Amino acid sequence: MRMSDSSVISSMKLLGGKFGEQPIQRQIRLLLIFFAVALVAKGGAVLRGFAVDDYAFGQGFNKGELGVFLTQGRFLLGALDWGIDSLGVNINDLYISLGLCALLLQAALVVAILRFVGAANAPGAALIGSAMVIHPYLSEILTFRMVLPGYCVAAALSIVALEAASSKSSGLRKHIICMLATLGMLFVYQGFLNYFAVAIIFAFLFEAFSVTKYAKAPRESARSRNYVVLAIICALSALMFLAILATFKRVGFIEPTGRSKFISLHEIPERVAQVWALFQNVFWKNEPITPHWLKLVIGLPVVIGIAVLFQRFTKIFRSGSTLHLLGIALAVALLIPATVGVIVPFKDWYPVARVLPQIPVILGLIILLSAPFLKSILNGWIFRISTAMIAFTVFAFILINNQIFADQQRVNGWDRMEANRIVSRLEQRPDFLKVQFVYVGGGSWRHSARMSMIQGDMNISAFSPEYSKVPLLVEVSGYNFKKASGDQNAVGEAYCAKAAPWPDVEAVTVVDGLAIICLAQ
Repeated sequence: MRMSDSSVISSMKLLGGKFGEQPIQRQIRLLLIFFAVALVAKGGAVLRGFAVDDYAFGQGFNKGELGVFLTQGRFLLGALDWGIDSLGVNINDLYISLGLCALLLQAALVVAILRFVGAANAPGAALIGSAMVIHPYLSEILTFRMVLPGYCVAAALSIVALEAASSKSSGLRKHIICMLATLGMLFVYQGFLNYFAVAIIFAFLFEAFSVTKYAKAPRESARSRNYVVLAIICALSALMFLAILATFKRVGFIEPTGRSKFISLHEIPERVAQVWALFQNVFWKNEPITPHWLKLVIGLPVVIGIAVLFQRFTKIFRSGSTLHLLGIALAVALLIPATVGVIVPFKDWYPVARVLPQIPVILGLIILLSAPFLKSILNGWIFRISTAMIAFTVFAFILINNQIFADQQRVNGWDRMEANRIVSRLEQRPDFLKVQFVYVGGGSWRHSARMSMIQGDMNISAFSPEYSKVPLLVEVSGYNFKKASGDQNAVGEAYCAKAAPWPDVEAVTVVDGLAIICLAQ
């Protein structure tokens, strides 16, 4: 038996209704559910762990690290970390308090997005929102403990901006708050702009699919202004950010990296191919943190939702205005670049999981948007199957997240035990006390023993990147080693070109106060 049109309309009003139409207690309950699920899935974030970048910050925050942040336009992040370091506190060592804070803010950010688009009180929001909060793509960033201070501040600013934009109050004050929060977020961590883009698109789609002659729901001008205002504020903030970055470059204050330089016109075809390859990898191909078969489980409710929305669109097509139809088509088209996010137009192309946190939000909102229409099909049995698959996905995500943090502990242990053996070999050299500088040649991103959750630079060995090798030795030994440079590197390279790699006896030597360590590639 099919649901009546009035039931569908009622569900659509619930999805697109104003925030005050349901008790605020339900949304607080939603926040607590998301936070509890995040703790179960990502509790490992509050344990001491090191990603490769963390080793560079192990001995404090110096001008080198500050320079990296400045070249990326993360001025407020640099100031924040410098301020913490000036207290004698290492940003790597705040993992308990800031780990909990980050999990709570991840949960609160998803609630803020659901509120903004009008789906916070929708049936199924708790289950689908939980999947959005604990998607493994959102876990990689938490394995980098040095990111936690900036992540918490950027997430908090994003929530403030979304709440200000969706506020029912009128006047200039809420727009100023939204603008300042958005601009502040950009100077901390620009990746949160991806959430804004998705929220804007879906706020329009939630309204568009309910504000039709078919659904007979009244247009909510207040909600229309909300996503239009946020879109304008995001555009203005991005322009101000880029203008400030360009000004600082012109006066010689910074030299932007590829992360803040736009691709040229002749690079566009290559970027289109890269985006297509990314879509295949994210939505279809096997990868460690979301295997192919799990993508099929996740994808089926999404595909069903898209099919239902397309069927609904055909009815809108027969009854809606041309402008309305064009708006829906444009919003759907914009989901393609929004899926990839802010990395699309910039030279550095490194689409690791931590720069794609908007993907689970997109998938979840598609399901929530289609849910009231899906419930009217075939007596709701397809809806129940989709719900079961989403529940299984949440369970799978919990297991995967736990494995991500367990594997980080595992690779940290392997790295440190190998580093200790290398330092022990160095200590046996008669001229060890003269060692001040260390050259480490070679090094692999993994150990020979199997480990599941390695993807991009998540959970790779610290013996792989140049910037983490020597800091790893310092972290495990307490010796104040310094990284070799200039002619010392040439000496080290020449020696390792002839010597057998570790653990061979020739792999570790000392030459004129320079320790040389030769690792296998």
